[in-house]
Amino acid sequence: MIRKLLFLFPIISLLIYPQPNKVMSASEIKLALKKLNVLGSVLYIGAHPDDENTAFLTYCSSEKLLRTGYLSLTRGDGGQNLIGEEQAELLGVIRTQELLQARSRDGAEQFFSRAIDFGYSKSPEETLKFWDKEQILSDVVWVIRKFKPDVIVTRFPITGEGRHGQHTASALLALEAFHLAGDPGAFPEQLEYVYPWHPKRIYWNGWIPAFDQMGISADTLISINLGSYNTLLGKSYTEISEESRSMHKSQGFGFEAWRGNYPNYFLYMDGNKASINLFDDLEISWNRINGADKIGALLNEAEQNFDEENPSAIIPLLSEAYLLLNELDDNYWIQVKSREVLQLIKSCSGFWVEAIVNEKVYTPGDKLNVTTAIVNRSDLNFVLEGVHLTYQTKDSLFNRELQKGEIISLEKEIQIPESIKISQPHWLHEKNAGNIFIVEDQLMRDLPVSSPPLMAHFRVSLDSSKFVFKTPVLNRERVPTKGEVYYPVAISPPVTVNFENNLYLFASGDKREIRLIIKNLKDTSNGSLSLIA
Repeated sequence: MIRKLLFLFPIISLLIYPQPNKVMSASEIKLALKKLNVLGSVLYIGAHPDDENTAFLTYCSSEKLLRTGYLSLTRGDGGQNLIGEEQAELLGVIRTQELLQARSRDGAEQFFSRAIDFGYSKSPEETLKFWDKEQILSDVVWVIRKFKPDVIVTRFPITGEGRHGQHTASALLALEAFHLAGDPGAFPEQLEYVYPWHPKRIYWNGWIPAFDQMGISADTLISINLGSYNTLLGKSYTEISEESRSMHKSQGFGFEAWRGNYPNYFLYMDGNKASINLFDDLEISWNRINGADKIGALLNEAEQNFDEENPSAIIPLLSEAYLLLNELDDNYWIQVKSREVLQLIKSCSGFWVEAIVNEKVYTPGDKLNVTTAIVNRSDLNFVLEGVHLTYQTKDSLFNRELQKGEIISLEKEIQIPESIKISQPHWLHEKNAGNIFIVEDQLMRDLPVSSPPLMAHFRVSLDSSKFVFKTPVLNRERVPTKGEVYYPVAISPPVTVNFENNLYLFASGDKREIRLIIKNLKDTSNGSLSLIA
């Protein structure tokens, strides 16, 4: 008898929570200011984590300044692992984190469906049968409705040149979802959270050998040079893309960067056909939002008046725009641009906020001391109104002016409720159904990771404008070989039990010693342990 015993250690969850928001440099602020006046988005769709075209993602994010996303239908659970022994679900956890690291380089956002990578598939029909087509189709429709792309680009064609059933299936699902996302009769249960959305066009990002095989001349296709150079970033998009691509460490995808022209070609699939580039005839300015003319003017003025040596000088303009954004009716782009403006205000003022605890792992019911700190590194008269921690019963009130360079710190005790969820990848909370992960919460289905269990909210004001800067509660250590290192906080069961080995082999009737590793995370714990064959 062969029995494989798989346990998800709480420590695995330490891989997947975000680090503190960094403060942007002057060149990054300049690029972000330009992006504020672009209200357009593009979604790239593939089957696996490494199917993405990182050069295209980088180009769209940093050259066209579009909100850019990548939907990987799977988490790569069926791939190889060159950096460890993890396979299947645990490999999916690693590859999820690798994708998040890649997106932090190329500037795109990451989405997933509930599909499991079950290995090589001979045909899209086989793939869609294994996945339960309607379930995964609903996930693709959900991402389109939520992200609202103006343009969709697939990594693979619907005709099989991708040489993998999952590859072809990803294109077929993308094309069908392109039509269904705008139909309120399709997956109506989603409309509690999102509205129908119909992208303008969908294209396939192909490659020359495939086009030659299909008898299609590259001269007839939309072409984009993805190798152009960005002076603000000091790199070409292909250089940045190789940094992104090299984050796929488990797949051994570290490559030398390409620094010359890099033409890519795009074949029309459906929708409003483009004539010159993928983004022809799209309204991607503030004109697409009623009553936003003044906001666009303020943000344009902020960009024109930006001084690299005095970034905080434009904060009054950003602050006024932020105030006006919050006065408009709730809208997808209002939410997106409000977050972007808030991040720019934080970076232009040099704000640093943090919330630190002494341990990396806590258990339900624990009491812990959280040390919060905030520092304003601009000349503007910001006021700290209060700080709120998750599970804090009452806000800590300050109403204190934040003097330039002064660190304001506070220690507060909170208690974690007994009912808190144990830290674990959210797509692994339930046993999967065949080749689909079970994620009951609709709002969680597309997310790469769940939110940190503990957060700190700093309420800050400047004149009549009010802001909330958020940061996860983290553990911080001094590591002699690295310096200051932040670790996410995880919630663990009070006692964990794991087998010393993941795999045990028994012949019929044999007896063997099995060693267990038991960890107690409370002061004292009582219980009994038994094994059932």
